[in-house]
Amino acid sequence: MDRKLSAILAADVVGYSAQMERDEAGTFERLRARRKELFEPEIARHHGHIFKLMGDGLLAEFGSVVDAVECAVSLQHALAERNAAVSEDHRIRVRIGINLGEVIVEGEDRYGEGVNVAARLQQLAEPGGICVSAKVAKEVEKKLAFGFEPMGQQKLKNIAEPVQAYRVLLDPTVAGKPMAVNRHPRFRRNLAVAIGVLVVAVGLAAAWWRPWEPPLPPTALTANAKADTRPSLVVLPFDNLSDDKAQGYLADGFTEDLTTELARVPGLFVVSRNAASTYKDKETKPAEVAAALGVRYILEGSIRRVGDDMRINAQLIDGSTTGHLWAERFDGQWTDVFALQDKVVVSIAGALKLRLVSGQGKADVAGGTRNPAAYEAYLQGMEIYNRRNTPDEFAQAVRFFQQALELDPNFGAAAASLAWAYWDMDGPRVKALAFSESVAFYNVYKYLGEAAKHPSPSYYQLVASLLVREHRSDEAVAVMFKAVALDPSDPLNYVGLAEALNFNGRPNEARDYLVAANRVDPGGNDHRYYQAGLAEFGQGRFEEAVDYLERIDLQSPDPWPKFYGLQVLVSAYAHLGRSDQVAAYSDRLRNVMLERKDGGANQLVTQRYFVFKNPADIGRLLDGLDKAGLPELPEGVDLDAKDRLTGSEIRSLILGRDLRGGGAWIDKGTSWVQQNFLCDAFPKVQTTCGAIFRNPAGTPERRNEYTAVFRFDRFEFSTVK
Repeated sequence: MDRKLSAILAADVVGYSAQMERDEAGTFERLRARRKELFEPEIARHHGHIFKLMGDGLLAEFGSVVDAVECAVSLQHALAERNAAVSEDHRIRVRIGINLGEVIVEGEDRYGEGVNVAARLQQLAEPGGICVSAKVAKEVEKKLAFGFEPMGQQKLKNIAEPVQAYRVLLDPTVAGKPMAVNRHPRFRRNLAVAIGVLVVAVGLAAAWWRPWEPPLPPTALTANAKADTRPSLVVLPFDNLSDDKAQGYLADGFTEDLTTELARVPGLFVVSRNAASTYKDKETKPAEVAAALGVRYILEGSIRRVGDDMRINAQLIDGSTTGHLWAERFDGQWTDVFALQDKVVVSIAGALKLRLVSGQGKADVAGGTRNPAAYEAYLQGMEIYNRRNTPDEFAQAVRFFQQALELDPNFGAAAASLAWAYWDMDGPRVKALAFSESVAFYNVYKYLGEAAKHPSPSYYQLVASLLVREHRSDEAVAVMFKAVALDPSDPLNYVGLAEALNFNGRPNEARDYLVAANRVDPGGNDHRYYQAGLAEFGQGRFEEAVDYLERIDLQSPDPWPKFYGLQVLVSAYAHLGRSDQVAAYSDRLRNVMLERKDGGANQLVTQRYFVFKNPADIGRLLDGLDKAGLPELPEGVDLDAKDRLTGSEIRSLILGRDLRGGGAWIDKGTSWVQQNFLCDAFPKVQTTCGAIFRNPAGTPERRNEYTAVFRFDRFEFSTVK
C-alpha cells in the first residue's frame, strides 16, 4: 500500500439538485462546459490533476499546497466573472475545501483521511468560498497574498479529532492581511433579537435558577455535562425551505432567537447558537449530536416563506432514545412571526414539562422589536455583517441596521449593532461609508446612547469592553452580569465577564465563567485559553497558566490572543525561571508587538492593554516581564535614568497638583501610580501609562521642569505648588 503527502482540493456545486430539478439537461451541459473550459485547464495549469469526478463535484491532487490554494482562488474568481454575465438560475457556484495530509495511492485514485478532511472542509465553505485546514494556512500564509480568517475548531463528520479551519479571504482589499483587525479581543457574534417574554417554573415546587450563575462547578475548563442535572437542549439550525434561497437569513434569525429565548427559561440549559451552527447543512444522528454537545434534547425544524405566508415545522427529539417527544406545524403570516416563535417556545416548555406561569412582551427589556419589517431588515443586516464581507457589503449591512432603527426607533439591538459596526470600522470600511474616522468614533457613542434606552446583550458587551479600557472594571463586571442574565446561551457573555473579572482582581471567579462558556459552547479556542491562562496567572499558578497559554495557536491569523497571551506566557516562564522558554517566546512576542505597530515591545505597551484594578496584579505581570528582559520604555529614549522619578516621587511631586504645559496630555481624567509609572484614564480613551523624568534645565516659567514619556509621545510640563 503506497502512501504520500498531498494537497487535496475538493469542490462541490451549490444547489445542484435544485438546478437539476428545474432544468436537468441545461444544468448538465453548463456544468460539463465549466469543467472542460475552466476546471480542467486551471487545475492542470497549477500542476494538479483530477482523480475523481462526481455528478456535482470533483477531487483533485496537487504536489504543492501553494499551487492548490492559488488554483482554488483562480477558480472562484473566474466563476464569479462568468456568473456575472448570466441569470441567477443559470449560475454555477461551488464550495471548495483544501487539506494537506497523507493519502493512500491506489492506481489513479486517492483515499484516506487526507481526502476525507478536504471533502468535509468543502462543506464548511460558503457558496463561492474556500475553506482550508490549519496545515494549509500555516504552509502558505507567508508565501501568498491571501488572508485567512479563523473559523475555530470544527467537528467534522466521521473525523475523530476536531480540525482547525480557516476561511480564505478573497477580497483584494484584505489580501495579505491575517484577518480584519478588531479593536478589541473578542469574537464577532450573531446578535439575538429578543421577542416574547416567558417566565417559566420547573414544576410547582421548583426553585428559580439564576441564569447568571455558572451552569457547572469550576472543576475544569473541559465541560462535564453529567454535572448539570437540568434538562438540556440544542436548537439545530433550521432549514430554509423557501424557494428564494437568499432568505436563509430568516431561518438563521429564527434559530438564533429560539436559542436565546429558550436559554432564558429558568431550569433549562441551552447550548449556544455557535456550537449548534457546526451542524448546519450536515446529516447527523441525534445520538451523536447529543453526545458531542452534552445535551439530551434536540430541537430541529424548517421554515418556509412564500410571500407573506409562513410555515414552521419543528420537532423535539430525545437524544438518549432518538424518540420524538413532540412535533408540530405552525402556519401564519409573516406579520405573526413573533407570535409563532412564542408558540414554539411554549410548546417545547410543555413537552419538557416546564410550566408557563406568566408572561409579557419582551421587546422592551431585551432590545428587541415587534415590528416585522424592522426585524427583517435587521436579519438581512446581520446575515451580511457576520460573514466575511467586503467594505461595500459592510456598508450595506450598516444601511440595513439603520433601516431597522428607522422603522422602529426603540429597536435597541439594531442600535447596538450600529454601535458595534462603527467600532469595528477600519480604513476601507470608513471609506465605503464616506465617513471620517472621527465621525465613525462619534457614531459609536451616538448609537450606544440609543441602544441604552432598550439594552440588549450586545449593547452590554460593547459597553463592558469600553469600560475595561477606561480602567473601570467594577462597572464592567456589573454590566456583563446583565448580559449573561439576558442571554445565558451566549459564550461571549461568559468570556466577556471572565475578562472583566480577571482585570478586576477576581481570577478565581473568572475561571468559573470560562467553565460556563465551555459548557454552552464545547471546545476551547484561543481567546478562552488566554483568559484561562490569565486567571491562573492572577492566582500565582504559573505552571497552570503556562499549560493554557501554550495551547494558543501562534500560527493563527487572529492577532489578539497571541498579543495578550504571549505577554502573560513570557512573564509566567520568567517567574518559573525557565530561561530557554523565556528566550524563545520573547522573540515571538517582539514580532507580534511589531506587527501591532504599538511602538515595539516594551512595558508601556503592556500597561496600555492590561488594565488591572489591583497594583499587585499588574506588578506580577511587569515583574515577570522585567525578569525576561522586556524593556520598560521604547527604544530611543535619550533621557538620563538618574533623572527618572520613582513611584513614591510621582505621588508626592505630581499627583494632586495642577499641571501646566503638556499639550494634549493634560486633560481631565483619573491618574494613579503603577509601580514607577504614571497612568491616566480618560473618558472614551484607552488607558495610557508613562515614565516621568526631571528636566535639570527646566524652569516653572517655561513649564518644562518634567518630561512625561509615553509610547509615541513626550510632553514637558511643570506643577503648580
